[in-house]
Amino acid sequence: MVAAAITSTTVLVGGPAVAAPAAPPGPPPARTLEKAATVTLVTGDVVTLGGPNGVDVRAGEGREHLGFRSFTDERGDVHVIPEDAVVGVSAGGLDPRLFDVTGLVRAGYDDARRGDLPLIVDYPGATPRAAGFRAVRELPVLSAVAVRADRSPAFWAGARTAARKIWLDGQVQASLEHSVPQIGAPEAWEAGYTGAGTTVAVLDTGIDSTHPDLADAVREARDFTESETGADDRFGHGTHVASIITGAGERYRGVAPDAALLNGKVLADDGSGSESGIIAGMEWAADSGADVINMSLGNRQPSEGNDPLSLAVNRISADTGALFVVSAGNSGPSEESIGSPAAADAALTVGAVDRAEELAEFSSRGPRWGNGAIKPDITAPGVDIVAAKAAHGFLGTPAADGYVSLPGTSMAAPHVAGAAAILAQRHPEWTGETLKATLTSSAKPHPELSVFEQGSGRVDVAAAVSTPVTALPASLSLGTVEWPHHDDEPIVKALTYRNTGTEPVTLNLAVDVRGPNGEPAPEGMFTFSADRLTVPVGGSTEVTLTTDTRVEAADGLYSGAVVASAGDTVVRTPVAVTRGVESHDVTMRLLGDDGNPTPNYMVRFLSLTAPEIYEAYDESGTVVARLPKGEYFLDAVILDNGTITDFVEPRFSVTAPTQETLDPRDGVPISISLDDPDARPGWSIRSYDMTTESGSIGTSRIGQDFDSVRTRPSRTSAPGAFTFGLQASLAEPDGSGQYPGFHASPYLYHVRHTDDSGRVPDDLQLRFTNDQFAKVVSEHAVATPGLMGLRDDVVTMPLPYTLTEYYTPDAPWGGFFAEVEHANAIWPSGLVSRVDTPRTFRLGSTTQERWNVGVFGPGMPYDGEVGSIHRLGNEVVVSVGLFSDGNPRRAGSSGVATGTTELLRNGEVVAKSENPGGVRTRVLPERADYSVRTTATQPGPLSTRVDAEWTFSSGHVEGEEPAAIPALAMRFSPDLDDHNAARAGQRFRFPVHVQRNGAEQPGEVDTPRVEVSYDDGQTWQDVRLRRDRGYWVAEVNHPTDAEFVSLRSSVSDRDGNSMKQTVLHAYALN
Repeated sequence: MVAAAITSTTVLVGGPAVAAPAAPPGPPPARTLEKAATVTLVTGDVVTLGGPNGVDVRAGEGREHLGFRSFTDERGDVHVIPEDAVVGVSAGGLDPRLFDVTGLVRAGYDDARRGDLPLIVDYPGATPRAAGFRAVRELPVLSAVAVRADRSPAFWAGARTAARKIWLDGQVQASLEHSVPQIGAPEAWEAGYTGAGTTVAVLDTGIDSTHPDLADAVREARDFTESETGADDRFGHGTHVASIITGAGERYRGVAPDAALLNGKVLADDGSGSESGIIAGMEWAADSGADVINMSLGNRQPSEGNDPLSLAVNRISADTGALFVVSAGNSGPSEESIGSPAAADAALTVGAVDRAEELAEFSSRGPRWGNGAIKPDITAPGVDIVAAKAAHGFLGTPAADGYVSLPGTSMAAPHVAGAAAILAQRHPEWTGETLKATLTSSAKPHPELSVFEQGSGRVDVAAAVSTPVTALPASLSLGTVEWPHHDDEPIVKALTYRNTGTEPVTLNLAVDVRGPNGEPAPEGMFTFSADRLTVPVGGSTEVTLTTDTRVEAADGLYSGAVVASAGDTVVRTPVAVTRGVESHDVTMRLLGDDGNPTPNYMVRFLSLTAPEIYEAYDESGTVVARLPKGEYFLDAVILDNGTITDFVEPRFSVTAPTQETLDPRDGVPISISLDDPDARPGWSIRSYDMTTESGSIGTSRIGQDFDSVRTRPSRTSAPGAFTFGLQASLAEPDGSGQYPGFHASPYLYHVRHTDDSGRVPDDLQLRFTNDQFAKVVSEHAVATPGLMGLRDDVVTMPLPYTLTEYYTPDAPWGGFFAEVEHANAIWPSGLVSRVDTPRTFRLGSTTQERWNVGVFGPGMPYDGEVGSIHRLGNEVVVSVGLFSDGNPRRAGSSGVATGTTELLRNGEVVAKSENPGGVRTRVLPERADYSVRTTATQPGPLSTRVDAEWTFSSGHVEGEEPAAIPALAMRFSPDLDDHNAARAGQRFRFPVHVQRNGAEQPGEVDTPRVEVSYDDGQTWQDVRLRRDRGYWVAEVNHPTDAEFVSLRSSVSDRDGNSMKQTVLHAYALN
C-alpha cells in the first residue's frame, strides 16, 4: 500500500534550500562523515558512500534487476532511491529520510554501527505478523507502531504492501544569574507566583536529582532509552535544563523554583534519542498531568510541521491541553532552518537571545520551510547560561562548583517553560493554547528583528502575569496568495481578545507590517472590522483582520504584528503573508508504454537561479505544478512495464501556462560495444549534471545494465553548463551457470563517456576499441583462505587471481576490493580495501597493481582530506580504517572484525563504542589532551588482532569546516607473495611509511620505532630502520621455524602527537 498511499490532490512541495552551517550544538555537515560508510536501506539494498564510484549500490537478494535513482540534495546529502520506492516517496507514503544515505550515516544508522533499522509504521489495521521486524512500542497518538526492521528484502516486500505510511524513526539530539532577572521572573515572584502547584515535564537526557538545587523537585521519573543508569543524567543536558526551570539555588535560581518536575529520559547517555521514544515520553508526560512539557531537543532537517514529532505535539496538545515548549534549534543564521518538533503548529517554539537582547547567531530562523508559517514564536536568553551540572555529566564550561555554562536554544526553552509554569499558577484553568498566546502577546519585541527571527519577542514573565488581555490565536500565518493579484480573494481572519482583569479595557488597533523592501505595507492591505474595541471584564471581543493583496504593492513577503494597545497594556500578534511572485501552472502528463497516464513516476523542477526545488505528484498521471517564472532543470523518470525512462531538460522555461507530455516511447536505448563481444555491464550510471548560479545540481541513475533503460534526448540545451555522463563496468558473464553475475571473468572494463554538448544526445549507442584504453594487470592475493575476491562490485573469483583491466584514460578512477563468501554476497566476509586517492592512467599504458596484500593495519587518508579523525565545534569524530593494506594510497576495514574504541580526555574516558576504529562524541570546548584507544580482532589468519592508540591535543573548532586532528599512522609495505607470505630463514627488507591525518606529507616526525615478534607477541625485538627518501626501510631476519611475523611500532612528532600500534600476524612465513 505504500506505493499507492496517496491523496487525489496534487502534492507540491517547494522552497529555498537550507544551508547547514555549523552551530553549537549540532551534528557535522555531510562532508565530515566517514568516507566509506556502508548503509543497508530498508529495501535490503546496500549503498556505500566513498566507494570506487563515489556512490556504489549493490541490490539486495532477488532485486538485482532493479535500478536506483541518486541525487545530492540542497544540504549536500546523497539520496539513493530504488525503483520500487520512487512512487512511494513522491506520493508521501515513504519518508524521504529512509533513502537519505548521508543522513542515515549521520544518525548512526550505517551498517558498522547498527544492525537493524528503526522505523515508525502506520498500519491500517492491527500490526501484522510478518518477517523481518519486531514491534518495540505502540504509538497511539500517531495510530502507528515503532518497529525495528532487519533491512531485508523480505521485510520490504511485506511492508510496502501492508503499510499506509513508513517513517524513519530518526535520531534527535539535545539541542541563570543574569538570565532569570532578564525575563522579569523576580517581579513575578514578588507577586507570589513561583510555579507552585504546577508540573513541568522535562523530556531530555534525564535529571540528576541529587543536585542540591533540584532536591525534592522531581515528582516522577521514567526512562525511555533503555539506559543502564535509568533516568539519571549521565550527559549533563537535562539537569542543566531542569535547573533553569525550577532550580532552588540562591545564586542560580530557576524561573519557577516551586514547580514540580516530571523527569522523562528520552535522550540516551550520548545525548541522542529515537523519535518513537520521544513520542512515548510525550504521551507519558501529558497523561501524568504535566501542565507544561519542555523539549530542548530536535533535529536539523527543516520541517513543514508534518513529521511524526510535530504531529504528535499537535495531537497531544489538542487532546490534553498541555503546552509543549520546544527549542527552535541551533541551525542559524540560515533562514527556514526550523526543524522538528519545533515546527509543530501547537508548539511554543523558542529562539535564543543574549544578555544584550541580540539574537544569537546560532538560533534557528523561520519562516517554516515549505509553507512560510511564523516560527519561532518567542525568544529567551540562551547564550552562556549558567545552571546545575549533573554529577556524572560532562557538558558545559565550569562556572562554579556544581554549575556549568552552556549556549543554545536548549537553554532558552526552559526559561519560557518556567514562565509558562508561573502563568499556569496564576491561571490554573487555562489550556496550553491560552498560555502560549499570553506569553507571546506580552513578549518584548526587538525593533530590528523580524517575526521570523524572534516571533513576538523576548519572553517577559512580569508582563505575562500582569497583563489583563490575551489575544488568540498566538499568530496569524496567512500563507501565500498566488499571482496574479487583480482578482485575489481577501483573507479574513478573526482575532479574539479576552479580559481577565477587573476593569473593561478599550483597545486601539494598528498594524505594524513591512514589505520585502523594508517599507510599511501599503494603505488598504490590512484593515480591521473596527479600529477600536472594548473588552468587558471576564469576557471577550472579536475583531476581524482583512488582508487584501489586490492593492498596488511589491510582490514578496509582508510580516509584522497586529498591535492592540490601551495605555501601558500592549498586546502583539505576529502576522505574515506572502504576495506571490509571477507564477504559472505547468501541467505535466506522464504516460506509460501503452500511451495512457501512469501513476508510476517522479518529477522535480530545480531552479537555475535560486536554490529552490519543486516536486509534484498526482496519482492520476496528470499533475499541475505552480512554478515561479524562470528557468528550471527538469528531472523526471517514468517506471512502466519493467522499463525505466529518464527525462532531463537542462533549460525548462516557465514564462506562461505550460503543458508538457512525457512519453517513454520517445526514449532511446543505451548500449556500449567493446572488442570483447561477450562483455556486459555489471554496474552502470547515467549522470545528468548541471552547473547553476547556486552551485551544482543534477541527478544520477544507477543500475546493473542498460537492457531496461531508455532516456529521451533533450529538447532544450545549456552548452557549457550541462553535461551528460555515462559510466559502466563491463565484464564477461559466468558461462557455467554455476554462479550469478560475472564470476571468473578474465577481464574488467572501466568505461567513462562524457558529452559536453549541453544536452542529452540523440544517439547513445557507444562503441570503443581496446586501443582507446589504458591497460592494467591486477593481481589479487589470498588473505583469508576459502573466500573469494570481489573487484569493484562486479567480478568475483577464487583467490588468488589475476585480472586484465581496461580504463578510460586521463580520468580519475577509484577502486574497491572485498573478500566475500560467495559470488552473490552483499556483505564482506573478510578484508576490504578501497582506493583512497583516485588515480589516472595514460592512453596506451600498461600498469601493474596488487590488491589484498598486507600488512593490514591502521591507515590515514593519503589525499589530505579530513576523514579519519577530525573535530567540528565541540564534536570529535573518529573513523579509522584499521585494516588498510600495504598500499599507502588505500584504506581498508574488515567485514567481520569486532572490538571497541574509546576516547579519553585528560586521562578520563568520555566516550566508548563497540565499533572498532570508530567513535564520536561531544566534548568540552577548552583545549585538552586526548587519546583514542582501539582494539579489533578478526577470525582470519592475518592481522588477527590490531591495537592502536593516538594521543593529541584539541580545542574548539570555529566555523563550518572540520579540522583534521594531526594523528599519525604507520604503514608497512612488504613484498609478499600471492598468499601474503615471505620466505622464512632469510633477511627481509620492507618500506615503512608514516602518514599524518589531513596532510599529504607526514611533516617533521621523529624516527619511528619498530619491533618484531615471531611468537605471537610474547617476545619482541627492535628492528633496524634506515631513511630512504620519503620513507624508512625496515630490515628483519626471519627465523626458519616461525609461521607468522607480528609488528609493534610507535612514532611521535615535535608537537606531542603520537601513535603506537600492534598488529599480530602481520604476514605469514613459508
